[in-house]
Amino acid sequence: RDIAQQLQRSLMPRSLPHFSGLELAARYEAGVAVIEVGGDWYDVLPIAEDRVVFSVGDVVGRGLAAAALMASLRYAIRAYALEQSDPATILDKVSTMVETTSVDHFATVVCGTVDATAGTLTVARAGHPDLLVVDRRGAHFLEAPLGPPVGVDPAWAYTSVTHTLPDDATLLAFTDGLVERRLEHLDIGLERLRVAALADLPIAELVSTTCDT
Repeated sequence: RDIAQQLQRSLMPRSLPHFSGLELAARYEAGVAVIEVGGDWYDVLPIAEDRVVFSVGDVVGRGLAAAALMASLRYAIRAYALEQSDPATILDKVSTMVETTSVDHFATVVCGTVDATAGTLTVARAGHPDLLVVDRRGAHFLEAPLGPPVGVDPAWAYTSVTHTLPDDATLLAFTDGLVERRLEHLDIGLERLRVAALADLPIAELVSTTCDT
């Protein structure tokens, strides 16, 4: 278990970047207490003075194989982001990579670019839960275009959509382990998340409170 914990910590970002105009917070919760290494990840990468690329994903399965693929996906997304690829193109490239390097593995991913100056979000999804947007009007799911998980259909062309966000908008990205419960319809868990995210708290406290709820 100690080895698994050390490996998981080494695969997660050591810290989130400081970025003008944005506040960032993240939390990783192991789904299995005994063997904590798994395939979930989060990442934020500045690619310009006013833009960041973020990704949240989930490799199907657990254990070292899932963790190894997770690490390769996270760093591949970073490499493609530095090429100034848009989120849909990033997912196209990642899906091809998974198909050619991994057998019987696939992953869900949500990938987005936030332009702090323009106040825009460009996002694409590969089989992943939608982003939750919280602003002065309330909380709603974004309904970004959805394609298959990466590695399932390398011929699939993912689609990005761009939204203009109000200055006070909060974006919550998560993996399905946060909202899924055995013998419970997924919509119930998504609604529980939507209501919990309405708490008027600083971002770090909001992340913790939402996860606990």
